[in-house]
Amino acid sequence: MGAVMGEGTLKGFRAYLKDQLVVLDGAEKRLGLVQEKYETFFQEMLRVREQEFGQLEAHLVKDRSVLPADFLKAVDKHWRDERAVFLSKVGDLKKRHESLMEEAEAERQLSIETEQGVRQRNKSLDDDEEELKARSVDLLKRVEVHNARIRELGSGFGFWANYFKMRKLHKENKQLKQEQREVAATIEKLRKIWIEEDETFAGKEKVRKHHWHEKVAEAATVQTKIEYLMSVQSRIIQRGALEKLLFERRPKLSEAGKDDPKCPRCSQPNPADRHFCHICASRLRKDRPDFEGSLLEMAELNHHHDRFDEGMKACQEVIGLIRGVKSGFEAFLASVNDMIHSQQKYSLGKLEVYVPESCKTFDDHFVKVKELAGEEGEPHVHPVDYSGRIKPFMDEFFTEETVKVYFEALGAELNAKAEAQWK
Repeated sequence: MGAVMGEGTLKGFRAYLKDQLVVLDGAEKRLGLVQEKYETFFQEMLRVREQEFGQLEAHLVKDRSVLPADFLKAVDKHWRDERAVFLSKVGDLKKRHESLMEEAEAERQLSIETEQGVRQRNKSLDDDEEELKARSVDLLKRVEVHNARIRELGSGFGFWANYFKMRKLHKENKQLKQEQREVAATIEKLRKIWIEEDETFAGKEKVRKHHWHEKVAEAATVQTKIEYLMSVQSRIIQRGALEKLLFERRPKLSEAGKDDPKCPRCSQPNPADRHFCHICASRLRKDRPDFEGSLLEMAELNHHHDRFDEGMKACQEVIGLIRGVKSGFEAFLASVNDMIHSQQKYSLGKLEVYVPESCKTFDDHFVKVKELAGEEGEPHVHPVDYSGRIKPFMDEFFTEETVKVYFEALGAELNAKAEAQWK
């Protein structure tokens, strides 16, 4: 690779990161467009497959007597298997519904028992408070009596004659007042406990009610699902049995030659016996609604379904890997931008930093990925073949370890130079 403009500076380092992002953006964009095209083909194939399935199912329902005995025998075997699976799943749902209702009832019972306990506790606290209030009133009366007695003994010359009696009364009066204050404090403490217990109960009760509602709502959803499944039981079992049988059938397909008729959509050659294009799965021949014709077309569609699904998943994995590497570059860009901002804000010296040679060498892999992704307008290829030319390369060179080493080298360069020059 050639020299980067401003190489040896933070801005040059940033330019390098942006250049790699541009390359990866190009690869991701191309892969995304191809994947989008495959998605369109796949959805169209699913619609056609559903139509073919409907035709075969209609033959099965209309008149079984005209269908081949071996076919009916296979369908009946799968029907029994599917019925067992169906009943097992419904049984699991019923157990789940029962469990949810039991959990909801447990929450409800706990709520009732807790509320009764709180009420009993509040009654006990209320009784204690009333008892203390009565005691407080009695103490206040006794204090008042003592006060009156003290005033009486202390009037006139009685003060000297009753000095010792008054001292005793004063002491008793002081004790009564202290006791009354303690009673008042106990009453206040009881009220605080009452309030705190009510608030605690209210908070826990709110959580319990929320859990109860969740359990009841989920149980209702499960029950609705059970009722729906039971209402379409025959349809589900029959469809499952027929699908199992049909997916066991694989067509004997000849390879395409360069002189074979071309697909009107993707322009790729296809053998004359194909009902659907081997590249884009577009219909090539008029639909055959008869039983034998539908069997042949369904088998071919199932073949396309499996291969398309395989190729599209592989493409998605490649796109995910590229996005992961891009996110690493974006994180580094953010860090470098922060460093440039700090350099300008605090008038720091220009940082002398270089992209490691090992990273520059690895950059060739980014370019190769973009090349493998291809260009718009190139001949159509099957998703299995398309992913097959990219994914092995990604699996070999874009492992977790190699990508980690790449970014660690970039980070080590930045950290080492910043520590040495800006410390």
